[in-house]
Amino acid sequence: MKGILNQAEPKEKTDRQDDMKGDFSRIRFNPAKQYSAVLKQQGRVDLDADANEQCFIDVYQRELANADVIGRYGGPEHDAGFAIEITGDEILIGPGRYYVEGILVENPGWMHYDRQPYLVDPADSAQQLLQTLTEGEEGTVLQFVLEVWQRLATDLDDPCLREPALGQADTTARLQTVWRVVGSVSQPGNEWYQGGKAESGPIAQLSPCCQLLYNQELALAHTGEMGAGTAQGGNDCGCQPVAAAGYQGLENQLYRVEIHTAGDLNTATFKWSRENGSVVAQVTAVGSNSPTITVASLGPDANLGFQTGQWVELSDDSSQFGQPPNQPGALYKILEVNQANLQVTMTAPVVGLDPAKNARMRRWDQTGSSATAQGVPLSATPIPLENGIEVDFRKGQFQAGDYWTIPARTANGQIDWPPCGSNGKHFQPASYMPIDRAPLACVRPRADYNAAESKTGTAIEDGFLVNDCRLLFPPLTELDADTAPAALHITAISWTNDDVMTVDALLEKGFWVTFDQATTCPWGGGNFKVTLELPYLIGDVLAQYEGKLPGITKPTFTSPPGTDCFLRAVMALDPPWGITVSGATVNWIAAVTSAAGKVNYGAYEVLGLLNTLLGWLNPTGLARVRVNLIGGAIYASGSSGNIYLDGLSFGVTGSRSVDASECVNLSVPSGNSLAASDYEGWFYLAPTVLIANVVIQGLNNGQETTIKALKVLVDSNNQVTSYQIGESATVTQLQALITLTYPPIAPVPVALLFTGAGAGTVVTIAASVTIPIGQTTYATPIAIPVNPGAVTDTVTLVASVTTAVGPLPFNPAPTLAITGMTPPVNTQ
Repeated sequence: MKGILNQAEPKEKTDRQDDMKGDFSRIRFNPAKQYSAVLKQQGRVDLDADANEQCFIDVYQRELANADVIGRYGGPEHDAGFAIEITGDEILIGPGRYYVEGILVENPGWMHYDRQPYLVDPADSAQQLLQTLTEGEEGTVLQFVLEVWQRLATDLDDPCLREPALGQADTTARLQTVWRVVGSVSQPGNEWYQGGKAESGPIAQLSPCCQLLYNQELALAHTGEMGAGTAQGGNDCGCQPVAAAGYQGLENQLYRVEIHTAGDLNTATFKWSRENGSVVAQVTAVGSNSPTITVASLGPDANLGFQTGQWVELSDDSSQFGQPPNQPGALYKILEVNQANLQVTMTAPVVGLDPAKNARMRRWDQTGSSATAQGVPLSATPIPLENGIEVDFRKGQFQAGDYWTIPARTANGQIDWPPCGSNGKHFQPASYMPIDRAPLACVRPRADYNAAESKTGTAIEDGFLVNDCRLLFPPLTELDADTAPAALHITAISWTNDDVMTVDALLEKGFWVTFDQATTCPWGGGNFKVTLELPYLIGDVLAQYEGKLPGITKPTFTSPPGTDCFLRAVMALDPPWGITVSGATVNWIAAVTSAAGKVNYGAYEVLGLLNTLLGWLNPTGLARVRVNLIGGAIYASGSSGNIYLDGLSFGVTGSRSVDASECVNLSVPSGNSLAASDYEGWFYLAPTVLIANVVIQGLNNGQETTIKALKVLVDSNNQVTSYQIGESATVTQLQALITLTYPPIAPVPVALLFTGAGAGTVVTIAASVTIPIGQTTYATPIAIPVNPGAVTDTVTLVASVTTAVGPLPFNPAPTLAITGMTPPVNTQ
């Protein structure tokens, strides 16, 4: 769906300081102060907090500018990413870029749903999601959203951040954008046909199902607040003289208080760290149902290490990237630390931790009887932490991961609370990692198609209706609304222009064109014109004289054989069962079979017709298929009447997949600001590749002999030495020679199988071979590793190629009679 800028109502920009469990002096950034840069002064202290604040300023301004120009969500229409496609029982995520709340998200290549690096142990696999959708009652819908957040990445996440020159010391950290596509099946009845609340702009042009997805509020409530202060007197250390009140620690610290268990004031729990939760080690091994784990390091010293009696959190990627994401790990209390073996023993067995999933151990500093494996209970009365610091909480909803940081300084014996630059109140809202969710697609079974979807960009993929819910925006250089007339444009085609493909490849994918919006015109062979230019046999006859006439040199062609023929006959084709329209996609013919196994018999007719015309068994050349869409007869509904096809497409030099020779590719989308113009394209068509012959041969000194029977010769140890052919001839090797009907334009897989007595034991062959482009014959070894004994086994070699209508075996299949022998007696 082609959109405009500012496609969705922008929401208030939040402070994205994220889950910063790093070794920082403080985390300081307040957008309300409207700082635009951090400036150094000569002779002044330069802190890590200053440089980090500049980074936050840059990120804030960049994301805010993106959201102002693009809107909450949007993808560049020439490289929009995260398109959802259904292929068989797999869900594919398309490459490209998308912006979510101002954050740039990139997918470098096609991604399988089940192979997403940041979707660990999903609730349902792609196959399970599609099966649940297929088996659901009428109205079941599969919804996809793009989840995006940012996290702190350290050397435990990326070993490249370590510096070898400093003994592999960790250096700086990184802010990483994390994305994943999450699918869920819901049963909302037919309410998407009525849609949700009234929408305007590009969202209103989407399917009602997509509109409903945009209306869903997925954010969790973070209403809980915390206050901090210092106790009046007291000393937790008891080792140094301290002031009667205030912060009593001997070092500057950044305390972190983080919610461990979600809930309200009565049920939530927390944990805290004097090091901002930055003391963490990689877990390398976990014993089975054992309390002992092995770690990569126990820290540089006692202050930044692990000791007996401390509480630690054990987690892995299934906590951070599971469903839901960013969940806390399990809290354990350390019973013993073995420095020599880098082993830590807990007071309880460690379960559910997988070192292969980036497992880690993080130190927390709560102590006393209130500290348990569930965390420390919240309270509205002050709870002492240490060194005079205490915290209290106010009613609200707390989520796991909500946190507050408290800078504590020894110079003045105070904590920075209320935080500098805040509203000055004792109770402050939590910081947390926001997870933004952008609608991507709604998927339903093909049988659920409804007329209400006719205006939307709906694709039919393997028996499923895929509604694209993404919002797209054009480049600023293409915004010229005052001069460019409204027009209909082609955004995708099912073939590569001027390239070569087989009839099977054409029908397996279907023959279709996609526009930038749904058309409203009737369709038929008159405005979707397809012609077949067949190579005429006389051209093949005349080719016999090439290079044979006196003084005439045989020409050298750079194109694949058969694409340039001397004479061609033109034949017009109409779709056998009529053109079908699915949203913005117009199908001249759909794929030959659907994911549910339903047969498109029209495609069968086309398969048989085209192969017959092209010379299935003895092709004389490649057909050229021309596609012509009549611009003045193809239209859609515009704001002030019909808009017509602007189909003028511009050629760029490309290369054919067959031999990398040059060809003309056509750029999309089509158009040159013309209200009505035709679209023209073409490609070459080759017949289905069949097996012309299969023989079994014996080889001896390079000589090949076709055989139908042999005798296995063995030595006194019953080891096969050679094979006797006929009365006395012998061979040392066996092979199957496969001959195709013509040199293929794409690699051809051939399945091989011996059947009959002895198949797979007495005689073996590769399960499949692939015949390269342009190679008509292919030989593959046959092995007879054992002596069948004084019996005769007869096997049949079945060789078949896969076509659009299924595997086609060569007939008649060759047979081989294998006779064994009794091993000779060793007389020595």
